[in-house]
Amino acid sequence: MRSWLLKLLALLMVFGLVAAACGNDDDDGVTTGPDEPAPAQPDDDGDEPATAPADDDGDEPATAPADDDGDEPAPEPADDGEEPPAEEEMMAPCEATVPGTKVDYAVFSPNANMDPTASSGALVGGTQLVNVWDVLMTFDPATGVSHGRAAESLTPNDDFTEWTLKIRSGITYGNGDAFVAQDVVDSMLRYFDSRGDGMNNRAAGSVAIIDFDNTEVPDDSTVIFRLHRAWGTFHTLLGDEPGMIVNPRIIAQLLDEEAANATEETSAARLVRNRMALSPDLVNSASFGPYEVAEVEPNVRTVLQARDSYWGGPVCIEEIEFTFPGSSVANWEAFQAGDFNAAFLRDPRVFAEAREAGTVLSSEPQNIGGLFLFNHGVRGADSMGADLRVRQAAHHAINRDIINERAFEGKLRTTNGVAAEGTSLWSPELQECADQEPAYDPDAAEALVEEVKAETGWDGSLFLVHADTDPGPEIAQAVEGMLEAAGFDVEVALGPVTTVLIPRVIIQADYEMAGWGFNADGATWVASLSDNLHSESGSNRMAFASPDMDAALEAMYGAVNVEDQRAALAGVQCVWKDHLPAMIYSVTEEGLALADNIKGVQRAGATIFLFGDAYIEN
Repeated sequence: MRSWLLKLLALLMVFGLVAAACGNDDDDGVTTGPDEPAPAQPDDDGDEPATAPADDDGDEPATAPADDDGDEPAPEPADDGEEPPAEEEMMAPCEATVPGTKVDYAVFSPNANMDPTASSGALVGGTQLVNVWDVLMTFDPATGVSHGRAAESLTPNDDFTEWTLKIRSGITYGNGDAFVAQDVVDSMLRYFDSRGDGMNNRAAGSVAIIDFDNTEVPDDSTVIFRLHRAWGTFHTLLGDEPGMIVNPRIIAQLLDEEAANATEETSAARLVRNRMALSPDLVNSASFGPYEVAEVEPNVRTVLQARDSYWGGPVCIEEIEFTFPGSSVANWEAFQAGDFNAAFLRDPRVFAEAREAGTVLSSEPQNIGGLFLFNHGVRGADSMGADLRVRQAAHHAINRDIINERAFEGKLRTTNGVAAEGTSLWSPELQECADQEPAYDPDAAEALVEEVKAETGWDGSLFLVHADTDPGPEIAQAVEGMLEAAGFDVEVALGPVTTVLIPRVIIQADYEMAGWGFNADGATWVASLSDNLHSESGSNRMAFASPDMDAALEAMYGAVNVEDQRAALAGVQCVWKDHLPAMIYSVTEEGLALADNIKGVQRAGATIFLFGDAYIEN
């Protein structure tokens, strides 16, 4: 039934926005999204990694079998008069958790915290988090459609400034509290209230689009979100960390407990996040997802155990252990060796090999997946990244092809655009503006550096921070050499993502240039760009500010169909070329390699994977 229902809904989307409440495990619940489904990434000759069609044993993990409730059309009687064969009954994948079943999951980077406000996206904990907290909506990248999870339905008004959310009844947190609609608002307010307070999650900018003063909760099952501006893809926010609801009554109690310990440097909210990092019992009592935290070593290892009384029914797989072999290449090698049956990959050197091996893959190209941030003056910092000429010089100095050859064996898909050719939101108009950015020209780079030195007394110093995960050191070394050839004096700091890169960029603002990624895919492109670039965003890591960029970003929110989205993104690119807030060097494929006997894994938001309906096939 599931595949038939998705086809029907995709067809209906052409004629208008659809919102329909359905069952729980038997289908995907509500469907809501743009009035034209975003097309799946096209297959090509290998220049761009493309996702393959989803089938039960193909390149995208299949969803769990649905119970047949009669909605699927019955077969026609046979012409020969014989009795038609009985329709095979669709069975649930398990009646109870199967003892001894386990997913060994190799992560891109170990997570530092189990609090959704203290982690961000697929790369640093999204999958660990979603399996503990659950999520309001899940997102299908092939259609651009979201489906209800803890939500029953989500319906917009005609101009997408108001969205009515209905939550499922009967869900309780680990401590026994009932999940009610007000919890959604209170949980989301933590992102809004924690802006500038060392919160790692970038969603503060997107959550701020919600007009909380005028948002209503008319009853325990309904939230009427009112937004400051129209947002045609608002549903995608509910499949990311803001859609992972943390019991606000527990948070309120913790804030009261920590109020006496708070200082000017460390707020009560930050102390609460710190406690969530170290206390599995606290996390388990405040969550209602399919798994509970059994063991946690921040920045090292997380072990999840199936929740006994999950609202969605039996959780088939007993345990998931998340560990970090060291890099995407190491993840793939360990997966091949049989040490892992699920491995997150984010390196073009392994994707072709994984496909050739027939590995089950769920992946998607991430626009702006590889870039260098510039510090434009975060929290008043005196950074040379604020000078446009320095950013122009860096663009002239850095050759993307050299990065590709030295760090990725020539397999990286380099680009200078906010969307790469071949991805669904690229357009010739976008590329025309991208190609007006400063091109590789070492002489022009050197001239600009000398100009700034002569005018300001600057000594050419530049502090570059980068992850040490392979091939991070090779990327940093290549960029360091190219910048120094143009007259920069570069100091490089390498370290783990969660303990060095993220703290230096997000918390300390101790960088002038940093290796980073916005990861703008089908679920996150609006939020990723706006959160990182809008002058009023609480998640703007660079302190970049431009009224023209703000206007271009705001146009993205109202874009519903693909043509409007492409036009809006081209507008962003045409402002980008003039201001050069950061330097893009690649679109990056990322996703999950999965053993072929693991079924029913779902995408939540972006490349975050939900195992609540998954099972291991004998």
